[in-house]
Amino acid sequence: MDQDLGRTEAETNIPAPAFPAEPQLGNQVMLAEYSALRAEVDRRAAVQWNVLALQISSAGVIASLAISRVTDIALLLVIPLSSYMLGSRYILHDYHIKLIGRYIRESLSGRLGGHLQWESWRVGHMAPDVQPRRWLTATGWNVLHPTRLAFDGVAWLGLVAAAFGAAYAWRDKAPGWFLILGFALLWVLGGLAAYFLHESFNRSSGT
Repeated sequence: MDQDLGRTEAETNIPAPAFPAEPQLGNQVMLAEYSALRAEVDRRAAVQWNVLALQISSAGVIASLAISRVTDIALLLVIPLSSYMLGSRYILHDYHIKLIGRYIRESLSGRLGGHLQWESWRVGHMAPDVQPRRWLTATGWNVLHPTRLAFDGVAWLGLVAAAFGAAYAWRDKAPGWFLILGFALLWVLGGLAAYFLHESFNRSSGT
C-alpha cells in the first residue's frame, strides 16, 4: 500500500513536457512585425490623402491668383511644378505601401505558415479591376482616374491655361522679348515636369 502511494506521488512530481519557447517567441516577433507594418501602411495612406488635399487646395489658390489679374497669368506655370513635387510624394508613399504588401505576402506570410492571407487574396481579386483599360471607374488606374486627374490632369490644365492666357493677354501688345523667353522656358520646364509625372503614374500602376 505504501509502495503504491509512493509511486503515485513520484508520478505526480514528474514535470510536464514543455513546448519549445523559441518558435513561439519567433511567431510573436513576426506578429508584432506584421502589426507594425500594418500601422505603417495606415500612416502612409493618411499622408497620401493629406498630399492630395494639399495639391487640390494649392492648385486652386494659385489658379485664383493667376486669373484675378491678366498680368499674373504666368503664375499658372507654378501648378505643373507643384503638381510634380506633390505627385511624386504621393507616388513614393504608394510605392512603399505596395512594397510592404509584397513583403507580407512573399516573406512574412510564409514564415508564419501561410496564415496571413489578406495580401495575397487582395492582389488576386483586385488584379482584374485595376487594369488601365477600365475607363471611368474608381479602380482603373488610367489618366481619367480621379486621383491622377488631381495631379496629372491639373498639371496639363495649368500649362494649357497659361498658354491661352498669355496669348489673350498679349494679343494687343506683346511684352519684351526677355519676358516672352522667360515665359517660354518656364512653360517648357512645366511641360517636362508634367510629362515625368505622367510617366511616374504609369509606372506606379502595378499592385
